[in-house]
Amino acid sequence: MNRTLILLLAVLLLGGIAWYATTAGAAPEKVSERGNDRQFGYSNIDEVHRIFIADRKEHTATFTRGGVTGWLVDGRPANENIMKNMMTTLQKIDIQSLPTSKAVPNMVKNLATEGILVQLFDEAGKKLRGYYIGGSTNDEMGTFAIMEGSENPYIVQMTGWTGNIRARFNLWDDDWRDKVYFRIDPDRVERFSIEYPTIRNKSFLLEKQGSQYQLKPFYESEQTGRDIARGVAEGILARYEKYYVNRYQNEDEKGMEEAKEKLPFAIITLKEEGEDEKVMELYPQYQEVTYQNDPKSGEVITSGDIKSFKAYINNGEDWVLLNVETTLPLLVGYDSF
Repeated sequence: MNRTLILLLAVLLLGGIAWYATTAGAAPEKVSERGNDRQFGYSNIDEVHRIFIADRKEHTATFTRGGVTGWLVDGRPANENIMKNMMTTLQKIDIQSLPTSKAVPNMVKNLATEGILVQLFDEAGKKLRGYYIGGSTNDEMGTFAIMEGSENPYIVQMTGWTGNIRARFNLWDDDWRDKVYFRIDPDRVERFSIEYPTIRNKSFLLEKQGSQYQLKPFYESEQTGRDIARGVAEGILARYEKYYVNRYQNEDEKGMEEAKEKLPFAIITLKEEGEDEKVMELYPQYQEVTYQNDPKSGEVITSGDIKSFKAYINNGEDWVLLNVETTLPLLVGYDSF
């Protein structure tokens, strides 16, 4: 009995020594020390100068550094907030766990049919990373991913964040684009006008002359031009410092065709020093008209408030939806000054 106990203690001691010898002082595995098929995140994100994304349905998007928001998508300013989220993901994406052998076939099938290709390149055009992002685990806490050319899928996550990261890449066409249309410095505006084709006496032209502003009627009328206090002019121009459209609706062919048959409600034109002028043609969208009788007179009353605006921007290249709450404050008239 004593001999058996001594042998058992000896085995445990030797095992402990062996474990200590192989693990003591060992640092956690670094991404750079992993095999190529396990290096997803790219920590030196400032080295990334081009990003290419594509899905299995032939949607593609190419991002390059530059533009007013810091990134261009297919040559046009990209959405600043969306890009921040994506860049954080590219930097912090990491392996959450290894899949079970039973789960691998379904993961590979999902990646093959629904995977989104993500490729990162440096300024010289060298590929830094390339992998596919697939669907999510049942609890939406992990996302399928596999390196280009690899046969080993993984479940990945973003360090410090919980959820399905696929949504940060699964945007297409206009969804990636910057939604800020008017982005101005009031002090640099040279010319500002709003033309109301059906309310001509509200139309105006505001011009900066040196350090002063002069207001003129847009159409010939009995209204006269007059000087405008700098504070009054800049107070109105400040409403245009950062104006967001709700969303792009370039697929709304019916709406665009209908607009061509109508006069715009308003045409806003802003010219900033050293910049091309920005023009927005607005078309109000009304709620369904309702009819009711006035309880006192019996007269039929109709109602149909504006529910939104649609507009042409970027020289008529884009058709967008605008919120009423953010658009109405822009629509000042001659008598607003």
